[in-house]
Amino acid sequence: MNVKKVGIVSYGAGIPVCRLKVQEVINVWKNTDLKLVEENLGVTERAVLQPDEDVITLGVLAAQRALDKVPGHELQALYLGTCTNPYDSRASASIILEMLGSGYDAYCADIQFAGKSGTSALQICQALVASGMTGSALAIGADTINRNTAPGDLTESYAGAGAAALLVGTENVIAEFDGSFSCAADIADNIRPQGDRYIRSGMGLGSDKNSIGLEDQTRRAAEGLMAKLHTSAADYDYVVFQQNLVSTPYSLGKHLGFNAKQIEPGIYAGSVGDTGAASPLLGLINVLDQARPGQKILMVSYGFGAGSDAIALTVTDAIGQYQKRNKPLRQLLEDKTYVDYGTSIKYEFKYLRADYALTAYL
Repeated sequence: MNVKKVGIVSYGAGIPVCRLKVQEVINVWKNTDLKLVEENLGVTERAVLQPDEDVITLGVLAAQRALDKVPGHELQALYLGTCTNPYDSRASASIILEMLGSGYDAYCADIQFAGKSGTSALQICQALVASGMTGSALAIGADTINRNTAPGDLTESYAGAGAAALLVGTENVIAEFDGSFSCAADIADNIRPQGDRYIRSGMGLGSDKNSIGLEDQTRRAAEGLMAKLHTSAADYDYVVFQQNLVSTPYSLGKHLGFNAKQIEPGIYAGSVGDTGAASPLLGLINVLDQARPGQKILMVSYGFGAGSDAIALTVTDAIGQYQKRNKPLRQLLEDKTYVDYGTSIKYEFKYLRADYALTAYL
């Protein structure tokens, strides 16, 4: 029996144009050291949302860029992974589906598991296509961490926003799925309770939140998949991790036996900040922009709460032609306009006034 390859057919990214220098935030709050953030953590600026930008608009932009490279494609499934949905009880995935104008008959839902929401959506899409339930499926990871981070929070200077869309199918596959592995545990490292706008730490300062959350879950997923596939770190040309900071992937990779050469091609967060559910998918896109046929990729995401997805892929011969007609992520990141801190506060609606008339004109 001829079994078709299931993998990524196309991809697209959506990044806000506005940027804010890390120094602008620290100059106002004076709550951390500029050298620490820029040199040790690796972030010099972050994305700023404009007033009309959110998870939905960024998701649509990324999806359009993915679908534009597959003319005439009929969208059969769409899954949106996000932890900063603009609606508490309304599906944003259905709004994106409507805005894409691809019809109404499709599998469609929102997926929520913090930073791994996007990779979880990708796993669902892969399973749908592999099972034959649908011929193709679009996975979107999108978050607005900046709008959901409180003014003065220690993470405000590198809380970004962005979206990534990956079309999964069996025709003209550019990266084939080799396998996946997931794990989860009840860990309140970061939380956003019902009714709260801002993400905050669920554990006190000085706690081992990173070691029992990010590090342990990432290690469990990565080692679990490599054991399942009988591979080791040396078998992969590239590795992509959750990228809230530039320093995070290097730290995680070191503990798992990966070197800087395998990690560096996926790095992009220094100029955009933490993009949440889009983070590992954007790292994967950055790798696919430069990968060659036959090369192997390991992607490992992390979502606070806590859990991790590990996905292995092999680049196919179709990647060369795809790269020729694709605008790489690095070029998208160069399209930017700087704003000051006051403008970012206004654009991201950090301080909201009461929703009633204050005077006859306000």
